[in-house]
Amino acid sequence: MNRIISETLVGQEQPLRECLCSCHITVVALLLVLVSCCSSVPVETINTVPMIISDTVVEAAGDVLFGYTVRSVDSDGPSQIVQYENFPAWLTPDADSIFGTPPDGLSDTSFLVIVSDGIVADSLEVTIDIIPTIIVYGDTRTNHDIHQQVVDQIIQHTPAVLFHSGDLVADGRIESQWETFDSITAPLFATTELFPSLGNHEYQSSLYFDRFNLSNNEQWYSVDRCYTHFIILNSNVATDTASEQYQWLESDLAGIADSIRFVIAVFHHPPYSTGPHTEDEKGLRETFVPLFEQYGVDIVFNGHDHHYERSFCGGRYYIVTGGGGAPLRDQARTHPCSQLFVKAYHFCKLSVVDDRMLVRVYNLDAQLVDRFSLDGRVYP
Repeated sequence: MNRIISETLVGQEQPLRECLCSCHITVVALLLVLVSCCSSVPVETINTVPMIISDTVVEAAGDVLFGYTVRSVDSDGPSQIVQYENFPAWLTPDADSIFGTPPDGLSDTSFLVIVSDGIVADSLEVTIDIIPTIIVYGDTRTNHDIHQQVVDQIIQHTPAVLFHSGDLVADGRIESQWETFDSITAPLFATTELFPSLGNHEYQSSLYFDRFNLSNNEQWYSVDRCYTHFIILNSNVATDTASEQYQWLESDLAGIADSIRFVIAVFHHPPYSTGPHTEDEKGLRETFVPLFEQYGVDIVFNGHDHHYERSFCGGRYYIVTGGGGAPLRDQARTHPCSQLFVKAYHFCKLSVVDDRMLVRVYNLDAQLVDRFSLDGRVYP
C-alpha cells in the first residue's frame, strides 16, 4: 500500500510544483498592482511657516553706526525673502540686513521685518532703544568766549546728561561769576542734566551748594545713567582711608547693581597727568586708585590740568579733560601710563550700545582728537 502511495505522489510532484509557482507569481503581481495604485494617490504637502528668532528690542546711539541682520528658521529649506518696512529715514535695507547711523538726540523708534518663503511669512516689529549721549568736560573758569564755543559744540550733539570735572568758575565765592557761567550754559542745561564735581576754584562756597540740588551730601554722590554708574567725588577734602568720603566710596562701589555695565568716577585732581601741576598732587594713588582697581572702575575723568590726556594704568583709563576754557598748558613730564597728550580745548562724548562704550573727544573745530572703546562688566 505504501508503495502505491509513494508512486502516486511521485507521479504528481511536477504538477504541484507548477501550481505553487503559479500562485507565487499571482501574489507578486497583486502586490505590484497595489503599490502602483497607492503611488498614484496624491499626498498633501504641509509648508512650514518661517519663524523669526531675532531680538525684538535692540540698542543704538547717536552718531554710532547701527546694523541689524534678521535671523530665522524654516525646515522647508533656506530659500527666503526678507523685507523691511516702516523704518526711519536714517536706515537703509540691504538683503537680510538694515543699517544706518542715527543722528544725535533721537527718541526710540522701530521697524517691521518680514520673512517669507514665497507662500507663507512671519513678521516682527523691532524696537530700537536709543541710548542718550553723555558729555564730560571741565575747567571752564576763564576765557568765557572759549567756554561759549565749547558749549555751542556740545549742544550740536544733543546730550541728555553732562558731568563737569570741576573749576566751573574762577572763584566760587563771587556771585557774578556764577551768573556768567549760567548765561553761557543756559541753552545747554535747559535740556541736559548737569552733575558737577567740586574743583579747587569753587572754594567749597555756599554759592555752589545753593545753586545745585545734588544727592547725598552734594560733595560726593553717585547717579545711574545710560547703564553706567557715575561716582562724583571731592578731591579737595580728606580722602585718606579713615575719611568719611573714602568709607562712602567703598560702600558705594560694593553696592553697584547688576544691571550696570560701566562704572565711571569724576573728580577734579588727577592721579595720573603729565601736566604742570604736581604729580598726583592729592596722593590719590594711595587711596582712591586701589579701590578703583579692586571694584573694577572703568574710567576716571579729572580736570585741574588744562589739556586732554589719556592714560591707561592698572587696567583702567584715566582721562584729563580740563579744556573747557581755562588757559591751556604744556606737557611738563612723561609717564609710562600716558598714551596721548593734546593741548586743545575740547569735550568728551560717551556713547553706550549693548555691552560697549565708545568715547570720542572733539576740539573746537569739531575735529576728532581721540577715540577709544571698552567692553562692559561681566557678571558671573
